[in-house]
Amino acid sequence: MADLVLDYALLHDLAGSMRNLRGQIETDVNAVSGRSVVGSHGEVGSEAVGNSKLYAALSAFYSACHKPFKDSMDKLKELGDLLDSVAKAFFDVDADFAGKVNTGRLQAQIGQWQAEQAAWEHYEETKDKVVTFQYYDENGVLQTATIPLWGPDRPPPTKPGPMPTSLPGPDGSTQTDAQVNEDGLITSETSTVTTPNGLSYTETTTYSYIDRDGDGKPDIVDYTTTITHSDGTTETIVRKTNPDDTYVVTSTTDDGVTTTTVIPGENDGYQSITIDPDGVATNITVTVNPDGTGTKTEIGPDGIDVYTGNPATGQWTLESHTDPEEYTFTPPFPLDI
Repeated sequence: MADLVLDYALLHDLAGSMRNLRGQIETDVNAVSGRSVVGSHGEVGSEAVGNSKLYAALSAFYSACHKPFKDSMDKLKELGDLLDSVAKAFFDVDADFAGKVNTGRLQAQIGQWQAEQAAWEHYEETKDKVVTFQYYDENGVLQTATIPLWGPDRPPPTKPGPMPTSLPGPDGSTQTDAQVNEDGLITSETSTVTTPNGLSYTETTTYSYIDRDGDGKPDIVDYTTTITHSDGTTETIVRKTNPDDTYVVTSTTDDGVTTTTVIPGENDGYQSITIDPDGVATNITVTVNPDGTGTKTEIGPDGIDVYTGNPATGQWTLESHTDPEEYTFTPPFPLDI
């Protein structure tokens, strides 16, 4: 099956062209109301036509055409809005992916900079040191000599510049800027994706790190993300981890608040309970077998679906479906934890 390719920039341009067309002809369409006869300078009377029968025929023609043209304006607007919404939806998905890829690239560059900085600091600490050794010369006399750690045959490393905190995307349409702590961890980053025809998507995330085992490496990463979509709407996503390792992800949009609570299970399995803005609950349970295969059971307003597959890759096959029945879902813990 061929991959689906959608040129959302072209769709966005097409929607704009439809809006421009509608604006250009809307005045004339609105002027052709009732039985009015319209000329290049507006409404005209029968004297301008010069023949009463011809004027009556033209008046009847304009009257008959008015409603279809008026309806076409509404359909043109609806089609333009639909095409633009599809373009922006696909663009937002791509932009979100591009921003995350760019953040990964920036984190890799920071890791490379840290390695270069460590090499430079080691050089600074050892550049004047020598290795002292002893040997007997040709006369059997014990001699002492030294060899510098950094001689002509071992050039020093290049001193790195400042830590990278900004990275443009490969095509120039993606820009990522970050704030980094002394450990090289990104504490805040903003990615902006734009297109030449005016589409724009911005995502800003602040991170908090928790090191529970004290090994100097974060075990838990919580975050707050604010997204400005290409249609101007905003979304705020917050992840907060509880002391018992359950965590809550809250998404706030103009439609309301969606809350997902996740309980980790054995072998990276989990149970999640999602409550949408209307208060409808969806319960997902994923169990993972020792061999890596797993089962996912989803209970929601559409019924019960059972899948088998690979939890690590998210590849699932539907095994059974049960139509929805009257049931009361009771979460195994308070939802405000």
